[in-house]
Amino acid sequence: MANQVQMTFWNYNSFKDYKPHMLRDWIELGITLPILPMFVMGRDSNEDLIAILDDAQSLGVQVLLQINTMFVDCIKDFDAYRVEVEKVHSTFGKHPAVYGYYVGEEPNINSQTAYFECTKIIKEIAPSAAIYTNFGSIERTERMMLQGKQSLDEWVGKFKDYSGNDIIGYGCYSGLFRDNTGSFEHFYNLNTFVEAAKKHGVDVWATMLSSAHDYYRVPTEDDYRWQINTCVACGCKGIVWFRLYDKLVAGDYRASPIDEFGVKTQHFYDMARAQKKFNIHYGKLFGRLTHISTHGVGVSYGGYPYFVPAGPDEAGAVTELISHADCRAGLISFFKDEDGTDYIAVLNTDTVNSYHMTLTYSAKVERADMVYYDEKQLNCHVDRKGQVGDLRGQSFCLAPGQMEVIKVTRTK
Repeated sequence: MANQVQMTFWNYNSFKDYKPHMLRDWIELGITLPILPMFVMGRDSNEDLIAILDDAQSLGVQVLLQINTMFVDCIKDFDAYRVEVEKVHSTFGKHPAVYGYYVGEEPNINSQTAYFECTKIIKEIAPSAAIYTNFGSIERTERMMLQGKQSLDEWVGKFKDYSGNDIIGYGCYSGLFRDNTGSFEHFYNLNTFVEAAKKHGVDVWATMLSSAHDYYRVPTEDDYRWQINTCVACGCKGIVWFRLYDKLVAGDYRASPIDEFGVKTQHFYDMARAQKKFNIHYGKLFGRLTHISTHGVGVSYGGYPYFVPAGPDEAGAVTELISHADCRAGLISFFKDEDGTDYIAVLNTDTVNSYHMTLTYSAKVERADMVYYDEKQLNCHVDRKGQVGDLRGQSFCLAPGQMEVIKVTRTK
């Protein structure tokens, strides 16, 4: 499990075109765990890759490797695959800058056996390495891989038990539909993947959209913030952006953070603001928090229940901290840290409008502090100071996708 929420991106650059400034661009953008360009064993220079790893180490970041011989989809000879993984790991994998490997994309019913076997092989050879695979949206996963033969929950459990891997990835871009009708699907995917992951002890990394194409709109700073915060507030531990670079020949893909001429666009700086602000305030905090439950306020999407204080469900022991919540389009999520301390995330789920969220804390709350700078700064929201009964907090004014985090001290 990660000690911070990881930010990365699909890297479609050719290894031969890599330039040292690129790593610095990614760091400037707020990427915490870059995926390097695809390295082809026997063609590309080992020394060049090691030089990149040395540079990453000097800059204080780790990376995920893309190695052609480790990609899973077409693998049938698992003994030969083991030999290739051992070669890669002995050559590159022990470098301190290597966090793990990206090994596959959207398995189908015919290739899923290879994902089980190959991931298990990598874990046996490199037990501490993170292994990232994207399984596609729940709709695509159900259609292409599960095909009614098992649920996602069952599949995740079998995958974890067999392979030992503790990361699953998916992608869903519907939050950026041009007509803003995609919120249900966005949150449905979050709800489905995160609940399955929590049950089986794995992390979820969500692929979100940083380029315009097809019926998805050109992303704005609000959109970047909305995608990051909704995913994290619902329990994700990683964000994978699609896609960072435009290409001269690329269909209708456009408005990426870096254009087809290698120039940073306005979207680069919009994304950097949203991503770096999250990293500074919440990146490490949410890396160690455990998601308990998410509830809609005013509206609710994706199958999440509406907020009910001290409700009858298993989350009631946490929701009892709030006796009233009011927002036109909001979300409340409850978390705990390893010591059992309660944290509450409140968020505006509207993609266009700013809204207020007002909380009233129950008699079980002694103090509530707003959290900034990964808990180095705590701003008092309410303090009981001998009062009895409910405590009405100040109203949070939230931009689209803006999140505030509250640390709760319970009454004794």
